[in-house]
Amino acid sequence: MKVRSLILVGVLSCVVFAIALFPASLCWRMASGAMGNGLPVQVERVGGTVWDGYAYGRLQTQFVRGPVVVNWDLKGFRLLLGEVALGLDMEGTDFRIKGAGHWGLWGTGVSHLNGDVQAAMLNQSLRQFGVSAAGVINVENVSVNLSGQSITGATGWIRWSGGRVTAPGAGSGNPINFPPVNGEVREEEGDLYLTVTEANDNKLLAELGVLPEKGLGSVKALQRVLSLAGMSPGGDDDKVLVNMQQPLPF
Repeated sequence: MKVRSLILVGVLSCVVFAIALFPASLCWRMASGAMGNGLPVQVERVGGTVWDGYAYGRLQTQFVRGPVVVNWDLKGFRLLLGEVALGLDMEGTDFRIKGAGHWGLWGTGVSHLNGDVQAAMLNQSLRQFGVSAAGVINVENVSVNLSGQSITGATGWIRWSGGRVTAPGAGSGNPINFPPVNGEVREEEGDLYLTVTEANDNKLLAELGVLPEKGLGSVKALQRVLSLAGMSPGGDDDKVLVNMQQPLPF
């Protein structure tokens, strides 16, 4: 019985080491062949192992310029608890984000996201509104967990350093120098919210929401946003200018 146990341990150890040292490039070749050419990414190089590796490529989207490098570190112990978890480090021309992602019995989400994103990266999506922005967006210890169709936890901060903003009302020749703002990531009644306030006075500016159970996104903005940009029409800054909900695109 003792010999059988030792043989079983040896076989299991060999299997674990074989999986741990399995080349990530070979795994990618097999996976990409099965998925076809419909992926929104062009992978140019994959290295390391399945457990600890990297990928170099380009996202086929107008929002991300240049190559992107992704490093991952699969947490083997979490697999024993019924959860796939991995550390992630993503870097591109205009951003760098480091944190972790998980999927398992207790939900799907990200945790401890930290990094920075150039605001200019968002200009492609803002261009349809005639808006462009400068400055840096800092991501500070953001964690979000989704279980079923409900947000069960959300914490962290997303801060914008402020900068020059071009908007239709101001004209391209007279950009607005917008001060810094803070965004608190939070959960309320199963929904995800980003509450945006002035960095100096901590007064409410706007609130963005994701309501997964209803499949809706929400936007609420106060007149204080215009006042902060020097475009106030006068009156109460707490007046709600925009309060709308739209179906989520995913």
